[in-house]
Amino acid sequence: ATATAVLLHALEVPAWVTVTALGLVAWWLAAALGPARLPGGILRVALGLSLIAAVFGQFHTLNGLVPGTAMLMLMAAIKLLETRTRRDQYVVIGGALFLLLAACLYGQELAWVPLYAADALLCCSALAMVAYTPGRDEGVFSEPAGLGPGLGLGPGSGSGLGTREAVALAGRTLLYAIPLAIPLFLFFPRLPGHFWALTSGDDAVTGLSDTMTPGNITRLTASYDIAFRVRFDGKPPPPEERYWRGIVMHEFDGTTWTAGQY
Repeated sequence: ATATAVLLHALEVPAWVTVTALGLVAWWLAAALGPARLPGGILRVALGLSLIAAVFGQFHTLNGLVPGTAMLMLMAAIKLLETRTRRDQYVVIGGALFLLLAACLYGQELAWVPLYAADALLCCSALAMVAYTPGRDEGVFSEPAGLGPGLGLGPGSGSGLGTREAVALAGRTLLYAIPLAIPLFLFFPRLPGHFWALTSGDDAVTGLSDTMTPGNITRLTASYDIAFRVRFDGKPPPPEERYWRGIVMHEFDGTTWTAGQY
């Protein structure tokens, strides 16, 4: 589930982020199957801090859709290296679901829907397999990294749910959710533009305004609001002849520029 969620962002983040995240997943699998060992706590902390520094060095910030997605990809993958309890597995699956949500922010074309649905089914199947594993509390599992016979990876594994049963349960649950999802999609209030671009406080947005105060702009965010509308009495002129003059602010009171009275 984590590897699939990471691959959804392969075209949006730098290649080294995807390769590193998949490498961490491969490390976990190698430790779970026997050939390798998981890192100790000191090495995990050092590795996590190094990845944070690498993301900051790449983007010069940890805020924003792409830097935040890159950070989530790496942190969800490195979490696998200390996944030993049921709660840890829930956190990992939750990270995969958040990566799926982030992927929906990038591409919302209908062509992506089957891939998103497949990833949602995979994540929910993993969640069902973990939730219905008997005899496990919040203590440490006997298998390395929480992967082994108890997860129902084959017949006779001793798990509450096998792979087919988990996929079937997840599929039925997602189907049950469709009647609720449809009215939410149709009637739930929608924010204009992208919600990660919304501003508050003294943030400034691009567009037309009747005042401007130099020095109060702390962050400039693109606005998706309509700047103005135009209605022509006759046939509209061709696009190359359309020239729009903005507001001219010619009055200054010492702190703020305004358009004044015409």
